Amino acid sequence: MGMFMGIWGWWAFDIFTLMASYLSVTIVSAQTIMRSLGLLTFMVPVGFSTACGIKVGQAIGKGSEAEIDFYYRVSMQMSLIVAFAQNIILFYF
Repeated sequence: MGMFMGIWGWWAFDIFTLMASYLSVTIVSAQTIMRSLGLLTFMVPVGFSTACGIKVGQAIGKGSEAEIDFYYRVSMQMSLIVAFAQNIILFYF
């Protein structure tokens, strides 16, 4: 189910870009900029979640509760720091 949600999100961007292409060059430019910003702010958290999932999965395989807790806390702290930094950067630029 998660794969289909990702595909529909990807297709939605493509459909919106196609719709904007019928309006004007300025609107297509704005759509492309918004699409790039959306993908940029989306891909960083995806990387963190993938890395965290792998490390937590390995710690579960070892049976180490201390490692699971450590990786969970580090990933949550890094996610909050990155989210805060992205919000500040997007707000000011």
